[in-house]
Amino acid sequence: MEMTLYDCEQCQTRSVPPRYVCPKCAGSGLTAIQADGAGTIYSCTTIYVAPERLAAEAPYAIILVDLDEGPRVTARLAQGIPKIGQRVVFNRYEDGVYWFE
Repeated sequence: MEMTLYDCEQCQTRSVPPRYVCPKCAGSGLTAIQADGAGTIYSCTTIYVAPERLAAEAPYAIILVDLDEGPRVTARLAQGIPKIGQRVVFNRYEDGVYWFE
């Protein structure tokens, strides 16, 4: 599955939506591109005490993924136990959350 990223027309920095300006140069010329969404887990943590609306899902993993296309994204792991260095691929974007498997 593909995911959407933004390329800044001024400095060519790639970022993850939602964005209105470039996080590096504050330029407003952002172009949406399609990316394959593959990456490597940079860091991870397990949430045991979750906010009320997510309490039934605890414990769950939060991961930081370095995308092959450049930016780093905070996400959830759909299943399994995350390991730093593990290869993952974008699964879906749901309720403001990126999911990888």
